[in-house]
Amino acid sequence: MARLIDPGIARIVARRIAGAEIPDSYLMRRLRRDLAEAVPRSEELVASTSGIAPPPPAPWKIIDRAAWAEANIAGMVNLMAPLAEKIEARRPSTAGDPVAWFVRKAERTVVSTEIGVLLGYISRRVLGQYDLLVADTPPERGRARRKALPSGDSAMLYFVGPNLVDAERRFGFIPEDFALWVAVHEMTHRFQFAGVPWLRDRFLSLVHRYMETVELDAKGLAGRLGTAARRLVSGSVPPEERNPVYLLASDEQKAILNDIQALMAVVEGHGNYVMDAVGASVIPSFRTMRNAFERRREQATVVQRVISNALGLEMKMLQYEMGQHFCESVVKSEGEAALARLWSGPEAFPSMIELREPERWLRRVA
Repeated sequence: MARLIDPGIARIVARRIAGAEIPDSYLMRRLRRDLAEAVPRSEELVASTSGIAPPPPAPWKIIDRAAWAEANIAGMVNLMAPLAEKIEARRPSTAGDPVAWFVRKAERTVVSTEIGVLLGYISRRVLGQYDLLVADTPPERGRARRKALPSGDSAMLYFVGPNLVDAERRFGFIPEDFALWVAVHEMTHRFQFAGVPWLRDRFLSLVHRYMETVELDAKGLAGRLGTAARRLVSGSVPPEERNPVYLLASDEQKAILNDIQALMAVVEGHGNYVMDAVGASVIPSFRTMRNAFERRREQATVVQRVISNALGLEMKMLQYEMGQHFCESVVKSEGEAALARLWSGPEAFPSMIELREPERWLRRVA
């Protein structure tokens, strides 16, 4: 099978950067106890707030940073398989040509190293995850077996133990409150993708459509690079499009990316909306935790900001903000029943314009 990423190389690099295996300490044992109470309670709270019918009860697991990175590497390998096949079909065979084979091997090593660095870095920031790619593509077996995530259950929640414990200690959070706050956010994502019948297929179909449109024409890419540079200089690029993937996209790709961006903005923003709504009503130290994470983002170093922008993490924060503002505006104007219309079908999802102007969506849908 053609591959752009060598999972073995990417895993080695990611493990080195991720570090912090799960320690056998009283803090981790307490975290397990707190999550054992928080996860089932979060199901009840999300069911009463999200407007989504509850899926079956959620299994969950505490993992370390390396396991999170490895699972996402496996997901990326599968997700990028169609693009890898397209590239391989355009290349001449390396049979009998050791130089061409070496060059191709070197290219794959560079890409794999970059992916390992990227996911190793992100693994140090993630608290938990319900992710389609993690759920559908567990890490390859073998030397990584000890850290591999369980397979066969696409509805499992994952909590990155070292990061949760580090955040508790650094900010002085009340452990049981923090565990519930994080569990509510990840449980909301599980409700979305496991409780809304069409959402998973909608997301994956958009990603696959985008992969099919990726061009391998260097001339066309060079032309889009020049256009992107001129747009940046002119200041005409919206904040959510200041990302290399967006800037170098063709018109067809931008249309698909807009749909993906709108979907993820709703998913992430709705997750934050539910987390904050539940937190404000049932978690005593909610405001302290919310303020601490807002300050953490504001006080990020210049280097962290550069890395976050390069990895697209700032785009993700914009998704949180735009989607949450949309949800809050809809509820303030027409109530939670109107917001629940989001999940009635793909045609009810807002466009990027409607995300910025929720009243347009209300007139059209709710």
